[in-house]
Amino acid sequence: MLLSGCGSSGDKGSDSAPSKAPESGPSTPGGGDKAPGGKAFEGPWKAGSADSPLVLVVSHGTVAFAEGHKTACMGKVQEMGGTAMAVLTCSKGDDSRTMGTLRPGSDGKTMTVEWKNGPTEKYTKVTDGSVKVPDMPKMPDMPSS
Repeated sequence: MLLSGCGSSGDKGSDSAPSKAPESGPSTPGGGDKAPGGKAFEGPWKAGSADSPLVLVVSHGTVAFAEGHKTACMGKVQEMGGTAMAVLTCSKGDDSRTMGTLRPGSDGKTMTVEWKNGPTEKYTKVTDGSVKVPDMPKMPDMPSS
């Protein structure tokens, strides 16, 4: 599993220091992976419940999604028509979260994702260290369809 810390014991406190996402570096040439306001999406995000956690992690244009231990997805944040989109490939043939519009909240602590073939979800930025952000690999360019 790419992401750790997806489970919850119900304890809201944490003795560990807050996790800080790495700063976004310059975009690679080509611009296809550059998202508008990319820093607004950087870091770990949580939604769902303790029984059915949803975790979305954005790091340097790469995005990973996990629905507990049911589904794992990986892809890129891309700009499409001036809108930041998460474009993912998921395990187990799940296509409910393969393309989503990313909309940052004005408070910088929330983000709404409108999935094309699935639900609209509101995520909250994780600052308590409960989601560990691994060094995520740079995704290869995906062919356009």
